[in-house]
Amino acid sequence: MHLLTLFFVIDGSHAKKRILTFKNNVDELTIVSYYRIKNVEYENHHSLGKSPQKHYISRFIKLIFDIPRFSKILNSNPKIDVVYAWNFDIALLFMFATLFSKRRYKFIYEVADIKPILLSKSIVGIILRKLEQFILNKTDYLCVTSEDFLDNYFDKYYDYFANTHILENKVFPVIDSTLSKKSNITRDKSKWRIGYVGLFRCNTSLQLLLELANCLQEDIEIILAGRPEKHVKDTFNKLVSLKNTYNMGEYNYPDDLPNIYTKIDIIWSADFSDLLTNSKWLLPNRIYEAGLFDIPQLCFLDNVAICKYIRSYNIGWVIEEANIESLLSFFSSLTYEQYQQIKSNYTSLPTDQFSGDEQLKSLLNRVKDELQ
Repeated sequence: MHLLTLFFVIDGSHAKKRILTFKNNVDELTIVSYYRIKNVEYENHHSLGKSPQKHYISRFIKLIFDIPRFSKILNSNPKIDVVYAWNFDIALLFMFATLFSKRRYKFIYEVADIKPILLSKSIVGIILRKLEQFILNKTDYLCVTSEDFLDNYFDKYYDYFANTHILENKVFPVIDSTLSKKSNITRDKSKWRIGYVGLFRCNTSLQLLLELANCLQEDIEIILAGRPEKHVKDTFNKLVSLKNTYNMGEYNYPDDLPNIYTKIDIIWSADFSDLLTNSKWLLPNRIYEAGLFDIPQLCFLDNVAICKYIRSYNIGWVIEEANIESLLSFFSSLTYEQYQQIKSNYTSLPTDQFSGDEQLKSLLNRVKDELQ
């Protein structure tokens, strides 16, 4: 199998995980990508520059101008027989570039999040859905990180015949979490250490943590690890300025995860960044990272898919309303014994529940069988 993999953002944990599995399971790997902050070098990697992060018009202009360059890369690699594209924009680049080509590829389309504009009834929203339908018409395998994306978005808005596959955001490469689990047992019982890990794009989460840290200065410590997006920096900076907030900054995935999660008692699994769409359906990286290190999780009823996940394994708590009053009520009644009971529920769960790349390897084997 000669695989071409396309990433709209190469400098993130998702791309890192996928590329490692691809390298170990295909005959030859070619990578084409944009980057968000800085480029990441890989063997046989072609960078198209910085990804446009503003409105879709600027993105489409960038994609159109990059078609000739991308086509040249594609034509110089005649052995490529499988193409993997992560998310809408980069998939569209491939479709435009091969619109009149006679070459045929097995096409894998992975979607990790749904932008609100894709559900809009506006002209832009309608056009974008038409374009995604165009992508799906030529897709052999549709992959999502949460089954709720299929049930609430793809099955509802599109007609498609692609095979579907779930690729959860599990930790990969696999790391040994044994020592980290043992060191986490000896926590300071005087304060609850609440961790928020990843790309910070949810201002509501940061605001709630800010209010909680202000109200319970002697009982709560906030642990932050990651990078804030521009639109949340004001709230982020206010939170970081508090004495009971510890900001670990950006981190190296997955090597720094043990150091991060030994400092956390409860992970903030909640997300409100796209409350009507993505936040209801997603299963983010941190629920798997927390699971790997036996860290109990906290979310709200608004986070439908996360709630189902936490409740199905009884590995955390679901708070009904996302407000400071509900949080204060929860922490005022939480006991150390209750905490340990939830934490102990992880002991019956296997490590591969939260880490590994078996789902992606299974997909690749499926594709290989079809190519033979």
